[in-house]
Amino acid sequence: MVVLTAASLALSAVLLCAVFYNQFMSAIHADIKEIVELLRGIPSSSIPATLDEIAPDDMRVTLIAPDGIVLYDNTVPFAALPNHADREEFKQALASGFGESKRLSDTLGRETWYYAVRLPDGNVLRAAKTTWSIFFVFKRALPVVVFVVLAVAVIGYAVAGRLTKRIVEPINNSRFDGELIPPYDEFAPYMRAIAEQREQIAAQIKDMRERSETLHTIMENMSEGAVLLDRKGTILSANRSALDIFGAAAPMEGRNVIELLRDIALLEYARGALAGHRGESYMERAGRDYHAYFCPVTTGGAILLFLDTTERMRAEKLRREFSANISHELKTPLTSISGYAELLAGGMAREEDKTAFLRKIRSESARLITLIEDIMLLSRLDERKTEGAFENVDIAEIVAETAEALASKAAEMNVSINVSGENIVVHAHRSLMSELFFNLMDNALKYNRPGGTVTATVSQKDGRAAASVSDTGIGIPKEEQSRVFERFYRVDKSRSTKSGGTGLGLAIAKHIAAIHHAEITLDSREDEGTTVTVVFAT
Repeated sequence: MVVLTAASLALSAVLLCAVFYNQFMSAIHADIKEIVELLRGIPSSSIPATLDEIAPDDMRVTLIAPDGIVLYDNTVPFAALPNHADREEFKQALASGFGESKRLSDTLGRETWYYAVRLPDGNVLRAAKTTWSIFFVFKRALPVVVFVVLAVAVIGYAVAGRLTKRIVEPINNSRFDGELIPPYDEFAPYMRAIAEQREQIAAQIKDMRERSETLHTIMENMSEGAVLLDRKGTILSANRSALDIFGAAAPMEGRNVIELLRDIALLEYARGALAGHRGESYMERAGRDYHAYFCPVTTGGAILLFLDTTERMRAEKLRREFSANISHELKTPLTSISGYAELLAGGMAREEDKTAFLRKIRSESARLITLIEDIMLLSRLDERKTEGAFENVDIAEIVAETAEALASKAAEMNVSINVSGENIVVHAHRSLMSELFFNLMDNALKYNRPGGTVTATVSQKDGRAAASVSDTGIGIPKEEQSRVFERFYRVDKSRSTKSGGTGLGLAIAKHIAAIHHAEITLDSREDEGTTVTVVFAT
């Protein structure tokens, strides 16, 4: 405000000086023209006497002959004056009847204005008046202007300080955390704009917070490891799964990715992603397999994903083993059937051997049908496709029915079946329960000894329903007990084949137990016997 006031005063002074100077010069021009026009009609011979009477003391009047010789001058002796033929105003007057010019003396700081007219007798009458130049006027007025400007600046500084404080204080005291009240009416649009922007910012912050929380929740609940990096390789976010994969306990945000990965090969892939190149890698951590993806981000940075492929790799391995096993299991009876059929079809079998061959073909066909039925059942169990609904089932009743169904087979093998325990009801699938205990008791018969015993017991175990099937058979070596629930796995392959086993009984039993959320365990001693226990969920 002070600068503006001072500048305004200085500019006003300059403009006023210019205006007054122009008005003053206009008045001088008018005076000169008035004198010249007054003397224009007087004969040249009478001009000197007339000028002595009427010419102002501050005005110079000169009479000049057509050849430029000065005939009269009222201020200086005209005889000493040089020829004026080269004067601009004189030449204009001779040519057009009148002329004017202005000459400035830089040394004296004065300015002279000349006006000349051609008289009827050919002489030229010239009048001139000298005044201070506009620059000299400014120079003389400058001290006053400077004094006034300084005085106004000092007074304006004090007044502007108080006025500014009074204006700004209500603005500084305004609060933006509650209802916006404008300190002045002029601030009402400004406050409305702030209120609208505050609402927009609050909505944007809320939306960003919700998105951030959603993203954080998604990342924290992902089973896959996820790591976000900025363009410098600093970790922006790493979920719990990623920390567990690499064994990092503390939060890694703000740290370099080297502190998390600690693997040269993985770090090279991460640097490649930061440089804009995609990459994939396989790695193993703590006995588990992972498929790692390294993806660049267009705005800079990278995303690292670590997918646990352990179960998939294991499933693929099981599928390969299953394909190999099923091919072998199907090939054996088919080869046998094909061989006997060729002997019969070629007439190479003796008449007395045909019945035995046909009986063998029938046996192998039955074994093949059983194998196919078990494979189909296992496939349905894998896909959790079961016919019928779950209901309340008495386990002891099903165990007793299964023992009765296997009684004739037990008698042929000279093995006794004993069933004991209490009636316990569980929510289960009846036909699957029958299949479960049939497989367990059938295995106990197959791998038993003549004169042996199979015992099925139903009881309570830690408040949960439990059923166990024990035998006095050959038992299972300790090093093979962990694999007996695998498909097609047999402890004694020769005996299992002779007994018509498919190697899928315990695998089916394990799947049925899993469908019912039950636990199935095995306890066996070689040459003493085996006990399989199923404990149902509460």
